[in-house]
Amino acid sequence: MDERARHLLKSLIEQHIANGVPVGSRQLAKGAGLNISPATVRNVMADLEDEGYLISPHTSAGRIPTHVGYRFFVDALLRVAPLSPESHQLLIHRLGHYIPDTEQVLHAATEVLSELTHMAGFVRVPRRANRTLRHVDFLALREKEVLAIFVTDKGDVENRLIRTEHALSAAELNQAANFFNESYGGRPLQEVIQHLQRDLQQSRHEMDRILRSAMELGEEMLEEDQQRMLIEGEFQLLDLPELAGSERLRELLNAVRQKRDLVHLLDGSMRGSEVRLFIGEESGFAPLSDCSVVSAPYVVDGEVLGVLGVIGPMRMPYQQIIPLVDGTAHLLGRALSQS
Repeated sequence: MDERARHLLKSLIEQHIANGVPVGSRQLAKGAGLNISPATVRNVMADLEDEGYLISPHTSAGRIPTHVGYRFFVDALLRVAPLSPESHQLLIHRLGHYIPDTEQVLHAATEVLSELTHMAGFVRVPRRANRTLRHVDFLALREKEVLAIFVTDKGDVENRLIRTEHALSAAELNQAANFFNESYGGRPLQEVIQHLQRDLQQSRHEMDRILRSAMELGEEMLEEDQQRMLIEGEFQLLDLPELAGSERLRELLNAVRQKRDLVHLLDGSMRGSEVRLFIGEESGFAPLSDCSVVSAPYVVDGEVLGVLGVIGPMRMPYQQIIPLVDGTAHLLGRALSQS
């Protein structure tokens, strides 16, 4: 693409982001600051449309960018602004307010992203499959009821009520916990589940019933990982003129509500260390074909624990959204390292 075409494409996308309407040749010629005629601009726009960067939504209207045009704009034409000092201070205040409550910090990150961008903010909650089991405790509640408590190395605590056929003494429960912790403590949770499934496959003893219930609790913790995603401001999507009143909006809201496919998409964003963008059809997820997703991983102690970001229109101010998502990810990682 020659320099003139690049300049006109950049100007057209910036005008469309600002105004939300198709950009005509006369308007573009005026706004681009180039000493060229509208006829010349029309020719360049026609070439850009032929190459897939622009589309004309109506026969007599101006043009708007395609997802290919936005991708070229982000990769080759965009100058990303640094995170503003005001936003930086607000993020520090909001994310630091809930330390050491991990869940509250994650909620705060999602909320502040939605507030600052006026889009749907999300955070992928840290997965627990590779977390290490610290210990299990078994506590007698009533005559035939036992409370199993799972604790991981990251401080996750899950409990489950287990009903037994016979009453178990505190000494017996302590023996079961000691056996469990000696056999499986210090191993990744996924590995604990696999070993328990093998070790208990043929067993039918009462004490092993306790261990089997503990294994089921661990399995439930791993299953919950498929849905562990926080979303705030999803109703901001209702205000997108690109989706207003369309079936695609219904599909998008259902996808946000169900989360599973979004979680799968976002887990792919955790493989790198940089901000990632899925623009329109790039996500391969039909409900997002008219939207963009801007995401960044957050890191604690050198380990990528999750990913956060926003879902909004393709027509978003990328030069502001990208540093905001990136900055929030860095500050979230810092906040979680102190929790």
